[in-house]
Amino acid sequence: MTKRMVQGANFNNPSKKRFSDRFYEKFLRLVMVVVFVAVIVGGEYIYKQIDTPLSRIIVGGEFKHLQKEELANLVNGQIDGGFLSMNLNQLRDQLQGHPWVHEVSIRREWPSTLKVEVVEEVPIARLGKQGFLNRLGDQLEISDNSNLQSLPVLRAEFGSTQDMVQQYQLLAELLIPTSLKLTELQRDSVGAWKASAAPGIRLVLGRDEIAEKIRRLVIVWQSGLSLQSDNIETIDLRYPNGLAVSWKESALARTDGQILLKNVSSSA
Repeated sequence: MTKRMVQGANFNNPSKKRFSDRFYEKFLRLVMVVVFVAVIVGGEYIYKQIDTPLSRIIVGGEFKHLQKEELANLVNGQIDGGFLSMNLNQLRDQLQGHPWVHEVSIRREWPSTLKVEVVEEVPIARLGKQGFLNRLGDQLEISDNSNLQSLPVLRAEFGSTQDMVQQYQLLAELLIPTSLKLTELQRDSVGAWKASAAPGIRLVLGRDEIAEKIRRLVIVWQSGLSLQSDNIETIDLRYPNGLAVSWKESALARTDGQILLKNVSSSA
């Protein structure tokens, strides 16, 4: 039996298919352009609707030396845009340039509010006769410092102000059990430390193992030396295993040149 194959008509025209593909590609490109333009125009319109003028500025923080009104005026002077266009980094840099501003955080709050939180610098010591230091050892130049005269004085002829503040904080913490309050801390040109503490006691510390020397003082102080605090002029801690006490002349005169200490050891 002879098989005959019947071939149907082929309706696929290559030229028509290529035309259809090119048309679809051009149409797709056109749609993408239209969508892109619509997004730009629509986005710009939405941006303008959102970027409304700032109607409320809130300045927060706990202040002792700063005035909220001063900060608010400083912020208002830097406003150069709307809710979205305001340059927050620039504003933050301007505020942190203020001598009493330590840190600034800024955020937007819908629909037209700007919230500014300020952390005030905390001066913990005076630097010589002029200038003040914060807890990081950064120097503060403050013109009106009449209410800061009670701060301890740091004097550095050797090392950095950061070293001075770090050592001051360490000594102040170690002296807590003695109730002695540091009023002055010095470091001379060869790196030797001296300190003064209320009630008028001078501490000679030397250059090395300062923390260990203060711990030794605490032991002796709690053993009975505290009973003579009003009579002490100087405590020399430069000895490897002990300390030496110099007495005020007025105290020596009252006791005919001798002060008897009970239950006090000069070594620890």
